[in-house]
Amino acid sequence: MQIKNKKTMGCILLLFGFGLTLYASSFVYKMFLYSQKGEVNTATVIGFKVSSNGARMVQNNKTLSGRSPYFAFRTSKNQSVKAYSNLPQLFMLSNYEIGEKITIAYPINHAQKAIVISWKEIPGLLLLLGLGILSLIIGKEYIF
Repeated sequence: MQIKNKKTMGCILLLFGFGLTLYASSFVYKMFLYSQKGEVNTATVIGFKVSSNGARMVQNNKTLSGRSPYFAFRTSKNQSVKAYSNLPQLFMLSNYEIGEKITIAYPINHAQKAIVISWKEIPGLLLLLGLGILSLIIGKEYIF
């Protein structure tokens, strides 16, 4: 397949790669920052996120792909919070189960911004970083 405007394609790939890499890197940064300077707590998985027509919670996980967990926890101020993981879950083998206890971290006084600190988040994070870096490399090749 021959591409007629390689510079435009390269710019698009560079922008896409930069955005995806930045998005994934922000999760790595939050995992480190929140676990060091925020509050770390234990949450319980109460359901799974379905993204059709906005994020909503379902109770079953009968698909072959992974689903992001909805979780509930109580803060140190005894405030009840429900949130969900924003990272894509890729593999059925690393699925969460309803009732499973997970470690979460969040900024002090912003419990709604909680993120999951678990090895099960790593495959989705690596996929995003890999796609972002690959797009950057291919975009650079098209431009130069």
